[in-house]
Amino acid sequence: MESKVNILMVDDQPGKLLTYEVILGELGENLVKASSGREALDILLKMDIAVVLMDVSMPELDGFQLADMIRQHPRFQKIAIIFISAVHLTDLDRLTGYQRGAMDYISVPVVPELLRAKVSVFAELHRKARELELLNRDLEQRVLERTAELRESEKQLRQRADLLDLASEAIMVRDFEGVLQFWNSGAEAFYGGTGQRFWAETFIRYCARNFPTRLKK
Repeated sequence: MESKVNILMVDDQPGKLLTYEVILGELGENLVKASSGREALDILLKMDIAVVLMDVSMPELDGFQLADMIRQHPRFQKIAIIFISAVHLTDLDRLTGYQRGAMDYISVPVVPELLRAKVSVFAELHRKARELELLNRDLEQRVLERTAELRESEKQLRQRADLLDLASEAIMVRDFEGVLQFWNSGAEAFYGGTGQRFWAETFIRYCARNFPTRLKK
């Protein structure tokens, strides 16, 4: 089941907020109402908001000013802002809105299907971005845990190697291709050389060269 996102509706007229709530109720998201720009800012600081649907013309703090304040906060850079305007907006007004951070405009009278479609797209984008962020955090945590495990394994291997190095017996470790991986002090004494001499040479080749076996006639 997909997690719900928060949609903030901002308008100084309760009747409009109720209308938006009825229209957007079909989306199944969390709808949050604010009757002023100041109240909207308080909500933004307390909740993770995906979409802000706001009226352009509001007292004290209008939509343009509110959008500008939202975009100035680093935490709110990716919030989708949709303006709703009951007055005719000129191209200059729209440009101002986009410069302040608006992502879309809707004119009054509001077409319910259009409003739902626009809000739904931005809500889904936010949901996917949030899920991706959670996946990245989980991946980073797993990488950190795996790195810690490898470091601990390496530490244990080094401790064991130190113990093997103290043994008087000749102890050597090679991989499946015969390449020498470990050579203790006992092996150095027995074969008369340090392990570094043989890192580039397989143990099988070394034995064949230094201890040749005569063929029986």
